[in-house]
Amino acid sequence: MAQKRKNIKQTSKKRKKSAETAETAKREVKDGLFKIIFSILANAAALYSALHNEPCRPKDIQIFTIETVISGKRRNDLAIVAKGRIIALFEHMSSAYTNMPFRFLIYLGLLYEKWLTAQNDEKKIYSSKLYKIPSPEFVVLYNGKTNRPERETLRLSDSFEDVGQTLGSLELDVEVYNINKGMNEELLSKCRPLREYSEFVAKLRELEDIHEDYTTAVRETIKHCIDNNILADILREHGGTIMSILFDERVPEWEAQAMFDDAVEEAVEEAVKETRKETRKETWEEAKEYFNSKIGDKAIEIAKNFLQLNVPATDIANATGLTLAEVETLRNA
Repeated sequence: MAQKRKNIKQTSKKRKKSAETAETAKREVKDGLFKIIFSILANAAALYSALHNEPCRPKDIQIFTIETVISGKRRNDLAIVAKGRIIALFEHMSSAYTNMPFRFLIYLGLLYEKWLTAQNDEKKIYSSKLYKIPSPEFVVLYNGKTNRPERETLRLSDSFEDVGQTLGSLELDVEVYNINKGMNEELLSKCRPLREYSEFVAKLRELEDIHEDYTTAVRETIKHCIDNNILADILREHGGTIMSILFDERVPEWEAQAMFDDAVEEAVEEAVKETRKETRKETWEEAKEYFNSKIGDKAIEIAKNFLQLNVPATDIANATGLTLAEVETLRNA
């Protein structure tokens, strides 16, 4: 069991294929479709209009999305300049979004630099005259499986190490809208592209439960939506692109590793806490055996989750330290 624990800790160095897991592919399909939908000026204008309750025309919108961020490892989903006075950043999320204020802060500096270049105003920020810039706003559109409130606000200051008195200040608020079925219905009713995107995701989840093969689920979802006039024109034109994402080797390995490492860290912390509670253990060997058993339980839990995502048994064994036979036993349980 101690060897299994060692294997778990070393997983991020061994899992060369971890970025191609089914769960990552699922996020890429939804993210890719979101970007396609809202890179269309009319749809971006409809989204802005729904959020602000004011008219907005396609000609009022400039797409300002960042293509490459954080050493080429991350891309911004959508950024627009609306009416020349608002610079709005949007992210679609189906997984954890706790650190979005910090990520938006990184994006924002690059967007303002892009704005200066587009306006040919790089030198004006050194002028004695106050330089006016578009006001920023930050929005997360969430449709993950984890239950979240209909709307919430994230703040950058929650990430700060020192929350006491400092010289100067910085705050960045992110508005999070849950766009799952039954949530924020008024917003969805005002923005047809967003509503139909939400319907696409809901149908995809329904078919995931029916088809073991995720590719089949995506294909059937596209067919259903075209037949029912849900994002029909976009899916007719870009359906092949959505399917190709499933086989795209550019899925970022670092992101999959980060998610798995989170699970490992959680397992170790949980095992340490439980072991400390077991003060009745008479010897260190007994305490160590109990600790290793808790780590083993977490490895089994992680393996079961990966099996549900159709991750290959060999990858699961490498990731968790379980043997292939143990993984197959879990699959057939």
